[in-house]
Amino acid sequence: MMGQSTTNGNILELASVEHDIAVALTKSPLSRDQHAIGFPPPKVRTSSPPMPPYVEHHADVDQIGKLSAEAVIAQYEGAVKALEDMGTTLIDCVKRAEKMAAGCKDAINYVHDTAQKYREEAKLIFERIEQASVVTAEVRSVCDEMRKKIEHPTQSA
Repeated sequence: MMGQSTTNGNILELASVEHDIAVALTKSPLSRDQHAIGFPPPKVRTSSPPMPPYVEHHADVDQIGKLSAEAVIAQYEGAVKALEDMGTTLIDCVKRAEKMAAGCKDAINYVHDTAQKYREEAKLIFERIEQASVVTAEVRSVCDEMRKKIEHPTQSA
């Protein structure tokens, strides 16, 4: 068995040995005494997560090299998962920002429409005031002429 070059055989054998050790430790008197006084039983390594499909062990690598490489790839995969999660979060932020930008565009259009309505209303009021001013000037002029006619009736003929 020691000369096997397949990874799965060695890992399964290693996991089996670790399981046997864990069972033996929990049955030992020392382990029961430690558990009785508050010490938890020793932890034993669980089986490794499957390796990603983009890596494969070489046949001539020893067990320590394979385990080290698996540990490193597991760390990198953890970082990759964190990066992918961050990418998902950024996409969510962008979607929210796009919705907010669309809302801002609607608000800007509303402001422009309101400003245009104010200009139109201002123009109407401006024209009414000027018309009132012209009418008032005409009324004054007519009143002045009438007053002059009343004051000097002979000069008007």
